[in-house]
Amino acid sequence: MPSFRVIAAPIALAIVCGLSGCSTSASATNDQQTNYVALNGVGVMTVYATGHRKLAPTVSGTDLGGQPLTLSQFAGKVVVLNFWASWCPPCRSEAPALEQVYTDTRASGVQFVGVDIRENGVSDGVHFETTHHIDYPSFSDQASRIALDFRSTGVETPPTTIIIDRQGRIAARGLGEMTYTQLLTVVKQVAAQATT
Repeated sequence: MPSFRVIAAPIALAIVCGLSGCSTSASATNDQQTNYVALNGVGVMTVYATGHRKLAPTVSGTDLGGQPLTLSQFAGKVVVLNFWASWCPPCRSEAPALEQVYTDTRASGVQFVGVDIRENGVSDGVHFETTHHIDYPSFSDQASRIALDFRSTGVETPPTTIIIDRQGRIAARGLGEMTYTQLLTVVKQVAAQATT
């Protein structure tokens, strides 16, 4: 049985959310998606022991500007892969924390990459990045192809954050809105681990 530990929020809440397909919001308009992870502003972070980590899928595609983007171009770095969408309220709430953790850790070999899923159009994702001053690239994944590649790790709805270690293995998964401290703690922990 895999070894892992859960940081913050009750496990039961995560299980209920996973079984129910997560939250819907009655306030969404203009045919926007409403299926997102809502854990009352407190996300759940699961960290996997080094001996029980699975290799992350190979991911390639284009960024929101149509340029080629692959995870392999960040080989040797800790990659924080955040699945988000502009129509997702918790994604909007956590965006400043993610950008700040990226700013505070990139000098230690950490690369953030977004995955913009199920947008009405690429322009919505571009507007989100501009509004929230996101400096890291994001895949355009309107068909949720990348999300499906990561489904075995629990990626079904945003926001979900996957932390990939320097060997390309999945070291942690955050479900729901991540706080600055919660995410920074795990990212620094993974970044400090030996590359063996």
